[in-house]
Amino acid sequence: MPSYEHNQLVEHVKRLNELPENDAEYANWIKAEGHLALVRDNAKQEELIIYASSVYPLSTFISAVVVSENRVSPIDQDDLLRWCTNPKSSLASYDFEMGKEDVWIERNEHLLGSKALENTRQLVFSRHFDGLQAKDSSYFEILQEYAHLNEIHWRPELGSYCRFARNGNFDHIVSVTSRRDKETPTLVSFKREPLELYLAASGYVLIRIFDFKLYRSETFNGWHGKNEKEKKIIESDTFFYLKRVISGYAGYARGVQIIRPDRPKAQIFSSFIRQWLGQEEAEYVEFIAWDWRNEQVTKISTDPATTTDYFNARGNSLPYKYSPAFFHPDVLLKYKGDSDKFTVSERDIYCRGGWMLGSYDVNEAGQVHTYISDLQALPHPEQLHWLSHNEKPKAGISERAFLNDFQGKWADTSPLEDVVSIARRWAESACEWWKLREEALLERVHIPRTGSRDEWGSAFGLLANLVIEGFQVKTIRARLKETNITFGKDDKSLALLEKLLIGHDKLDDGQSLEGLRIVQHIRSIASSTHPRGSTASDLANNALEEHGTYSAHFESVCRIVKSELELIEGALS
Repeated sequence: MPSYEHNQLVEHVKRLNELPENDAEYANWIKAEGHLALVRDNAKQEELIIYASSVYPLSTFISAVVVSENRVSPIDQDDLLRWCTNPKSSLASYDFEMGKEDVWIERNEHLLGSKALENTRQLVFSRHFDGLQAKDSSYFEILQEYAHLNEIHWRPELGSYCRFARNGNFDHIVSVTSRRDKETPTLVSFKREPLELYLAASGYVLIRIFDFKLYRSETFNGWHGKNEKEKKIIESDTFFYLKRVISGYAGYARGVQIIRPDRPKAQIFSSFIRQWLGQEEAEYVEFIAWDWRNEQVTKISTDPATTTDYFNARGNSLPYKYSPAFFHPDVLLKYKGDSDKFTVSERDIYCRGGWMLGSYDVNEAGQVHTYISDLQALPHPEQLHWLSHNEKPKAGISERAFLNDFQGKWADTSPLEDVVSIARRWAESACEWWKLREEALLERVHIPRTGSRDEWGSAFGLLANLVIEGFQVKTIRARLKETNITFGKDDKSLALLEKLLIGHDKLDDGQSLEGLRIVQHIRSIASSTHPRGSTASDLANNALEEHGTYSAHFESVCRIVKSELELIEGALS
């Protein structure tokens, strides 16, 4: 769906185009005051209409182009009012002269009738693919230069040309509504801030042309033979139009609007450069952290001026920017719960198109910890999210973090990392007996870190999707037949694998794949999508009683699963 602001504009135009039934309301409607107010007000809004049209009888037409500032300085209003174009005009076409074998390219780079607007640039192009059904045949392209400068891409499910905002959400830079029915107008709108940057950097101004024809189609028979004359109305140097109203019959308003950036060029450029350099207006947060340089638990700000590093520590007692801050494990739930926007690994979190937190881990007390330097790199709203889970340290940083980050050594991998590594190896080797169902599963399985039963159940569900769902029953049955091992027609993948492993002396007779069976059982009963019940409660309680935490239980099962996957690999490879 396009942006909210765009959809509001579409609804506004729909309301303006509704034909009044009451004669008094109709007489007022044909004066086009509502339509003129739309153009006037929209010039100051954050979402600018670049193209709009409605079906016959045409009541709304708006189109916009860009042109060099010097072409409208000084402004020749009469010349500009002779405009004649629309986005359906081709940018270029082949041409030839009858009787001569010569073909050349004819480029349509001017607004017919207006000398001031020669060599103008269209921002929007309406295209039509002849031969396709009507609902599939029409679409819009935007000026390629504009798309490249703003690094935007067409997303059909969003009806917009988008890029990622720093928070990982889609930023709708150009929104499009194509006509779905007789009431819905076609409308293309541009977000103001990127358009202002384009105008300022190119030396262009936006010229918006509009034509509103308002009448009842069943009684309208042309504009001739009426007494009311056309008037030229100049509201300002940047907004003028021709208007004619034939009382109680019909009316039109046809004009030009010149739109320049609201902000001074220097402010537009300064804002862009700061954003590009990551130097937006900074807002800082203070975290409870372990200042190991001064050996104290204290509050440390994300303001870079309040911390130092090894190379700049002489002559001050500032805490190091590598001081760790500690958090309740719930801090991770936000990121684990949105796998489209966030990628969470064992040591880092990546927000698509935005930011990265490069060094977090979990200590023996179950606290998540990261360094002030990593928190400094987060946008202010993310810093506030982490602040809401900030705690005093209950233990130091993890052994893995100490080895990796301070001694430059490799630490042992976690049991889950071992399982994922095997799955990745199987996927890359394209083995016939196991297939990776979804690439994203390699990144989506995480160790449950909180006391949430839902997170615990979801972790086992994702682990089952990654590992168990990948086994190819048909291929495994073929392997069993090759070695004359009998199996039941209703046996599923785990039962088949157990028979295969027993037949290859990898398991004792009657022994099962304990770890994979546990994963399958918890997935089926205790996953977050399964109704709660006494069996699910018993499973969760038993896990806590035996292992203390859900994370310890999960890792214990992963150790068993890793060994079983190696047995399976040995038997099938």
